Amino acid sequence: MNGLVLYIDDDQDNILVVQRLLKRARPDLQLRTAMTGADGTRMAVDDQPALILLDNRLPGTSGAQVLRQLAADPATAAIPVVILSGDSGKVTVRELLAAGAADFLAKPFDIHQLLAIIERYLHLPPPAATKQ
Repeated sequence: MNGLVLYIDDDQDNILVVQRLLKRARPDLQLRTAMTGADGTRMAVDDQPALILLDNRLPGTSGAQVLRQLAADPATAAIPVVILSGDSGKVTVRELLAAGAADFLAKPFDIHQLLAIIERYLHLPPPAATKQ
């Protein structure tokens, strides 16, 4: 298992929050970022991340469309995708989970919840346990 996480989001502030969180709490992980769905899917194929964090509202596409593209490609179909979105209506969440999302976290997200989700999908022990 590699320690690469791909975060696809067009909001630079959200990207900075996740970068700072992982740098401080999980320096053993590497974060790559993309600001469009097309760049994100291309990076997913090329880099083979262990986990993808995906915003639902991207320029020119939606999280559901990106999910379908990732699921249709054998190179990325097995990579878990966690949606991070401010649109947390029941219908939207249901659609995204049906489209292949492994999990959903509403924005603004709690950084501890995000870290727990990353650790769960990467099968990592909590940070305190990694220092032993």
